[in-house]
Amino acid sequence: MSIRTVAITVVGLLVLASQPGAQETISRGGNISADIAGDGRVAIDLAGDIWIVPPGGGKATAITRNLKSVRRPRWSPDGTEIAYQASSEDSQGLWIYNFAKDESRKISRDTFLDLYPAWHPDGERLVYASDSTGMGLDLWEVDLPTGLHWRLSDHRGDETDPAWSSDGNDLAYVHHDGANWSLILRPRGRPEETLLSTTDRIAAPSWRPDGSLITFIRKGASGASIDMVILSQPRLVRPYVSGEDLALAPVSWLDRHRMLYTADGTIWQRLFNSWTSSPLPFRATIQPASAAAPAGPERRRLPSIDEPGGRLVIRASRMFDGLGGGYQNDRDIIIDGGRITAVEQQGDRSGSIVIDMGDLTVLPGYIDALADLSDMPGKSDRFDDSIGPLLLTTGVTSLVARHADAERLNALWSGKKLPGPRLLNAAEWPVGPVSGMADSMTPGLQALLQSRQAALIGISAPVARRFADPPSVDAGVSSLVLGSKRNGLPPGIGLHAEFLALVAAGLRPEQSLRAAGVNAAAALRLDPLLGRIAVGAAADLVFVDGDPLSNIEDAQKIVAVVRNGRFFSVSGLIDRAQTAESVE
Repeated sequence: MSIRTVAITVVGLLVLASQPGAQETISRGGNISADIAGDGRVAIDLAGDIWIVPPGGGKATAITRNLKSVRRPRWSPDGTEIAYQASSEDSQGLWIYNFAKDESRKISRDTFLDLYPAWHPDGERLVYASDSTGMGLDLWEVDLPTGLHWRLSDHRGDETDPAWSSDGNDLAYVHHDGANWSLILRPRGRPEETLLSTTDRIAAPSWRPDGSLITFIRKGASGASIDMVILSQPRLVRPYVSGEDLALAPVSWLDRHRMLYTADGTIWQRLFNSWTSSPLPFRATIQPASAAAPAGPERRRLPSIDEPGGRLVIRASRMFDGLGGGYQNDRDIIIDGGRITAVEQQGDRSGSIVIDMGDLTVLPGYIDALADLSDMPGKSDRFDDSIGPLLLTTGVTSLVARHADAERLNALWSGKKLPGPRLLNAAEWPVGPVSGMADSMTPGLQALLQSRQAALIGISAPVARRFADPPSVDAGVSSLVLGSKRNGLPPGIGLHAEFLALVAAGLRPEQSLRAAGVNAAAALRLDPLLGRIAVGAAADLVFVDGDPLSNIEDAQKIVAVVRNGRFFSVSGLIDRAQTAESVE
């Protein structure tokens, strides 16, 4: 699996020497950025950590260890520290690594999205972009000795990629509003000036040390280029480098003649007046991550809790079994107790209770492999019991979360009176990495937050923005596991937000459904008991009015569910939740 996002970076590498479980020596990176210090040392973000390449190239040394998310390292003016952005559990934040202490300290406040650190030439201030208001990225500055932060800009849209001139008088940055991208110059004591406005994406401005021009990255339909604004009167915009797979990272200047940039996974060095660039060679030895204790190849068992007696037949004109290959038509799903015992062509089922779902689509129940139960509206330290039926209205039939009362709730929600999702305590059911890709910019999120399910469950806080750019996922990814905890939304709503984010990132709807189906079941070592409609699987089903394999938003259109072998309409689930609340 290879995911490239702002907050999570898995770098594609050219492996020169590699054995399973052994160290790897590499001489290229993926979408790396590079910054050169005054003494010629080069800092790069490689494999998610900061590496230092000696002057002129050679063996690189890692100075951070297993952070796996570092981006945009920037040298302090005196070369004693490096500012960088990295992701923590809740957000993307800013840090400073100190060479003398061999340690990093966090600069960001709270859990805001903070990106693109840039040093002021005095070495005591950083300017950066932050979405601290939830209304877009603005430019902020922090005084490092005192820790005081203040806002520098407040325009509609996003202000990003700040860069100070070498004398500290002028600030350049990128303004993005809708389809328009602008390069802005903010001179000291004078009004802002728009140097360039275009529908092409622009990024990563960088000042030539003599202040004569600003380079920046332009990406449009014809490809990527390094362009420059010559700060003459009138201003002149000229192309400089083109025809390369340029990273969205600033050009780094050693002096007014010598510069570095990154493209095609390589660090390139160039004299400003030269027509060609040459690679700066480096090699880095990547140590394998410490192997976790093996979970064991055996599958885990699901306890049988309050499973009903008798046989139930679900008749479906269209069924997605969770495994792939599109829909199967005209199927009967035979359920005995809480398990599926047969999936057959429709036929005579005399003597059985048959529920004909007409033109609805039946899917395996959704699995949220890591949810957050700690912040429900109006609740103090735990979920109210009556939330179970409301979570089922979102189609989530299994979820993993930390909860002190998980065993009791799991037993309660497995019954008929107050049904809810299967609740597995995360302390006992650990999973590996999960998706967590939705944020306030996810397409379709506002409609989800205005849905009936969201109104019933309640949203206690605004959805945070967590990425500067929309995340992307490789089209060939096959093992992604869906988990909603990191997006900050309550269970059910958080799962559908992840569906939207995964499809927006490039996955097909079927792949997104598998992330909350067979992939999640495999991560929990509960395959083939969950995440599929097959013989022996738990009888957890979702019925939707639509075509979720074509439009993932249809996965929200829940009409009914089967949980633990019992059929519940959405209206009936709402009645159960309201009755339980009135009794309390």
